[in-house]
Order: sequence, then C-alpha cells, then structure tokens
Amino acid sequence: MRRLALFVIVSATLCSLVAATNPIGMVLSSGTFRVDHSRVQGNTTLFDGNIIETDSAISQLHLKSGVEVRLGADTRATVYQRKLVLDFGQLESASAYEVQANTLHIVPAAADGVARVQVRNQRNVQVAAVRGPVRVSNAAGVLVANVEAGKTMSFEPQTAGPETTTRVTGCLLSKGGKLVVVDQTANVILEVHGAGLEKELGNRVEINGAAVASTPSAPGASQVVNVAGIRRVAEGGCSAVAKKIGAATVAGAAGAAGAAGAGIGLGTIAVIGGVATAASLSGLAVVGALPGQSSSPSVSR
Repeated sequence: MRRLALFVIVSATLCSLVAATNPIGMVLSSGTFRVDHSRVQGNTTLFDGNIIETDSAISQLHLKSGVEVRLGADTRATVYQRKLVLDFGQLESASAYEVQANTLHIVPAAADGVARVQVRNQRNVQVAAVRGPVRVSNAAGVLVANVEAGKTMSFEPQTAGPETTTRVTGCLLSKGGKLVVVDQTANVILEVHGAGLEKELGNRVEINGAAVASTPSAPGASQVVNVAGIRRVAEGGCSAVAKKIGAATVAGAAGAAGAAGAGIGLGTIAVIGGVATAASLSGLAVVGALPGQSSSPSVSR
C-alpha cells in the first residue's frame, strides 16, 4: 500500500511538472522585453503564467490556441492560456480571448473581433472596440457595458459585487412583460422594479437605485435594479431603441418626433455593477498604431 501511495504521489507530481512546463505559445519583438524579469532579445517561448514586460517596442504574443495579442511599449501583463491580466500599459487582443484589467473582464464579442485596452492608472481603464463589439463585465461577472464597434469607453471600477448603487440614463420600455431601461451610455438593458414607473414608459429617464442579486427575467437584461428615484430627461424619442431591442413603448407621434435627435452627451456617466462608465473621444484611439509600433517583430533563427 505504501508503494502504491508513493507511486500515485510521484505520478501526480510528474503530471503537474509536465503541465507547468508545457509551452502555450511564443513572444516576438523587434527589440528587447522581459519575461519573469529576465531580459530577452527577439523572441522566446511562452509558458502559462509568464509575466511579460515590454520596453520601447511592441511585443506580439502568438498562442497555440490561435489567439493573437500585441502589447504596446511600456506594458506589463501576465499571460495565461485562456486569459491575460493587464497591469499597466496598452494592448490589442483578437479573437474571444479574455483580458482582465482592474477587476474588469473584457472580451471581443465577435469571433474576429479586436479590442484595444489601456490601463492608465490604478483606477481608470479604457476600452476601444477596434473591430466588432466588445463586452465588459465586472469582477462578479455582471455585464456593465457593450462597447460598439468603432467606439471607446472609459471605466472606473468602484466596488466588486453586483449589489451596489446604480445610476443610468436611457429609454424606459416594456420587454417580455417587464419594465426595462436601455442605458445608452453603456449600451446595456436593465430590468427595473419600482412604484410609478409605468407613467414614464416610452420616455428618456434618469434612474437611481440599488442593484439586486436576483436573475433578470426580461429578455436580454443583465441586471435587476430596485429604483429609488426617477427623473424624466426627455419625452418620447424611444421608438428606434424599442424597435432595436424588440420592446414596446407608448409614445405618440409628436412625442417620438420631439426628442428623436436627443442623444446622451459625452459627459453622462452610468454606474452599473459598481463600475462608472462614460463614453470617450480622447485618450485611447480606435485606429492608429500602438505605442512602440515602429517596426515589425521577426523570428530569430
């Protein structure tokens, strides 16, 4: 029995060592970079859990799974087979590969999508949808934003859990027998509960309340919010939004036309799932080169 137990322990240890030393891809750069704090020139094999720190040139990560990630200059990230944790700097991630930044989970929604992510300080994260939409969730897995293709959004995580204060501005509609607010800053659907909400159906409103942990029953909703306060921002103007998500609205022709051109300003901030979200036209760009992208990396032979 002792020999059998020893055999099992040794076998398990060997399997763990093999898994730990199994390469997951390769890192390429036109200059120097560091892997687990050791300087490397040109290229090297990539293993699960490696810490990559770039210098003045970009580094390209080619994973065996087919995932491609480009790290900008002065960027540090920990790379795993199924995700990357960005500490600071800027990167581009293609395919359905998760990037974690300041407790946020960022994933291109399309199979051929490309997301650009930048950690600017200990709080702020910017996400640009270079190609296709990008989904952003908080640490608890609650969807806090859908970044549309060609747009950039700024995020500041405040709390980790889903049960937090919520403040959004958008159209109040009826979907699947439930009242929902379609937030036009974060582009998400929230199921809302509260007294007297029906009288604002079809209008643009600002709500504040407390998110609850229960699962939404409204189709497409990411969260349930108990509304504590509601303010009308504009009458009507929600017909196009209702049609887009398959919802119903009660708005006359005059009301719908009266606010049809009213949009949500760049200064509007939504707070969803403990994350403050705002549209952005500065900082991280959807197009252009990453910092340090002056030449293409090549493989040493």
